[in-house]
Amino acid sequence: MFFKNHPTLKKILIGLFVFSWVLLLAWSFHPVRVFTRIQIAHALGWHSGAMPRDTEEIIALQEFHPRSQLIPEDPQKPEKPGFPLVEFHGHIFPSYKDDLFKEMTALRTGLFIDLALRTTTVEKYDALRARYPSERLIIFPGLNYDRLKEEGDPFQKMADDLEALARDRGVKGLKLWKDLGIFRKYKGEIIPLDDSRLDPIWDVCAKYHLIVAIHTADPPAFFDPIDEKNERFEELARRPEWSFYGDGFPDFRELLAERDRLFARRRDVQFVALHFAELAHDLGSARKLLEENPNVMIDTAQRIDELGRHPRAVQDFFMKYQDRILYGTDGPPDRGKAEIYWRFFETDDDYFDYYPEYKPRKGLWKIHGLNLPDTVLRKLYYQNALKLLNISEKDFFRYIE
Repeated sequence: MFFKNHPTLKKILIGLFVFSWVLLLAWSFHPVRVFTRIQIAHALGWHSGAMPRDTEEIIALQEFHPRSQLIPEDPQKPEKPGFPLVEFHGHIFPSYKDDLFKEMTALRTGLFIDLALRTTTVEKYDALRARYPSERLIIFPGLNYDRLKEEGDPFQKMADDLEALARDRGVKGLKLWKDLGIFRKYKGEIIPLDDSRLDPIWDVCAKYHLIVAIHTADPPAFFDPIDEKNERFEELARRPEWSFYGDGFPDFRELLAERDRLFARRRDVQFVALHFAELAHDLGSARKLLEENPNVMIDTAQRIDELGRHPRAVQDFFMKYQDRILYGTDGPPDRGKAEIYWRFFETDDDYFDYYPEYKPRKGLWKIHGLNLPDTVLRKLYYQNALKLLNISEKDFFRYIE
């Protein structure tokens, strides 16, 4: 009744209603918002020059590489390590073409442990050793999983292959990759890490005092959905085959529990839990692991990205467990990567990248240095490894120029 008596007002209100929706629709477009804000800034006198109008509001994550404006007063970027190195977590891939020993010398690396999981027989060991005859390269072979396809007891056959390598070639250790426990199967079933059928293998390791370098699981983000809440979204979106989320894969904690039961059951075997035992994000659990398992050490390979996020707690951890941690970087000699490791361990620099420019990042964070004392650095870099490998410092320093 009211609008019948006031038709003009009705038209005005309808017009305002339509106009408001038009404005809302226009405001949903980024260029309109940018243009409007620029005009308001000019009108208020906040800016008198030209302002960018083509700024993207949304860009692809892989294209987002912000440059930090932080200017440290005294940044330290070591070009060589403070002490010589034993690379305890190295890999020499078939594609590697550089001069290994020349590169090792350039990085002050006296010994290099090649975790050669594809070197599974005496014949394959001999082929790799022919390529790298120097004793500066120490080869840890892998298990011969081809035996799982054969009749009879494949676990005993794998143990026999390993024993031949230990007895006839004098190998010092064994490399186990993360496939064991996650997706390595026998007769259609995943082989648990603490499966008693593996005992013949551990018996060989105990008999020949082999060091078992074991990679179990991956960071917990690899077991979470690849979504907006995953801090490693960029890494996993780039490499979705690295994800262990979903049906058919064991739980992260379940895997670590299997591994820890193995450690507890086989006190007669020396283990190195690679990648900081996948506990670089959880020092409480890492502490518990070392306290409960005197036959376990850990390495630093590919986990300074996690460690560098809580440097004060990590520094305390390194001080307390300085006899249980080994230096490793995971890969062939790589100066760009190694210099970041040295910077992390040796300096108190803040807020720097954990990866060289030519490597992809894992997540959107920086790291902070530990500034470890020399006594701890010596143990981390070479002394702990030499003790584990039963190599004297006198023999080791023959390789250092």
